[in-house]
Amino acid sequence: MIIFSKALADQATVWEALRASQHCQNLPPDLLRFSAQKRPVVMWNLTEQCNLSCQHCYMDAQKKGREELTLEEGISLVDELAELKVPIVIFTGGEPLLSRNFYALAFHAREVGLRAVISTNGTLITPQVARLLAEAKIGYVGVSLDSADPERHDAFRGVPGAHARALQGLRNARDAGLKTGLRITLTKDNWQDVPALLSLALEESIPRFCLYHLVPTGRGAGIADRDVTAEQRRSVIRLLAEAAEELKGQNIEILTTDSPMDGAFLMEILKDDPRREEVRKLLTNAGGCSTGVKVANINHRGDVHPCHFMPQVVVGNVRERSFRDIWIDNPSPELLAIREIRSSLTGACGSCEYLDLCGGCRQKAFYYRGDLKAEDPTCILQTQAP
Repeated sequence: MIIFSKALADQATVWEALRASQHCQNLPPDLLRFSAQKRPVVMWNLTEQCNLSCQHCYMDAQKKGREELTLEEGISLVDELAELKVPIVIFTGGEPLLSRNFYALAFHAREVGLRAVISTNGTLITPQVARLLAEAKIGYVGVSLDSADPERHDAFRGVPGAHARALQGLRNARDAGLKTGLRITLTKDNWQDVPALLSLALEESIPRFCLYHLVPTGRGAGIADRDVTAEQRRSVIRLLAEAAEELKGQNIEILTTDSPMDGAFLMEILKDDPRREEVRKLLTNAGGCSTGVKVANINHRGDVHPCHFMPQVVVGNVRERSFRDIWIDNPSPELLAIREIRSSLTGACGSCEYLDLCGGCRQKAFYYRGDLKAEDPTCILQTQAP
């Protein structure tokens, strides 16, 4: 996650509000990494069920949910995550609002002091649902809009009318007093929509604009050829960097995720800027790829992954062992290797001057090179070939 607004304009209103209860923000990088490893942000796929059929779905979500954790298992997991004091749990899916256990888990998380946010397609957020989310003290509602053009969004999401319903859901959440964010997953089909969607976020008083990069996992692997070119990606990143500075003082936070190379490219943009070293410190503290350290994924069956984009690496199951045992007390050799992978990267990533703040996307390296330690071929540094 690269928060351009924080790096370039000292503005990150939504993220700082979400992090407000943490006590480790001022630790040095080595201790911060250790603290985050013991208290990761947990992305929990409550269900694989979804009412859309998105072309890029990393989970390959289905119309009917299967093998979900029972309510009792879910409640127990919420209790454990609260006891571990993880900073945030992200309820996602599939479509999390289709999980029969969503509201029970959300309200229980509120009761035990576990900070929860929701990642949703937005189509099911009626005014009544928005009020329930607010009552459950959901800290943030992220809704995806993949084009400013309703027809293109609907085609990408596989259901007519999805754009209109998602936008209305975003408005309903905003009107209920929830912190909201508009998200886009970048492809060759929509990269030129970024300015219009950023303008839409401003017009609708949505305080967060988040750009996701396409990761070739699940159905996303089937459209890997529609990922943007290096020059298109650089163009978008330059635009967001400029927007972060131009919009300083306005209530919007601009960030990207699933591409730690954005931070390295930002260093190139700031080559002769006096702020460069301060920004580098910020990005180094963020640490680049957080797989297995600052982030953890638990899927609907209870499988634990080092990242939600890394389904081929299963490091345990919460039906068989506690999350604490899997993640902290007795991590598997696979998880330990992921945590130390930065020291053994090969190719351009292994020799890069920005290794400390980037490390590339390990899942992209696996998809394109067949090796988690290989270089990430989607790198956008000017020194790399497009």
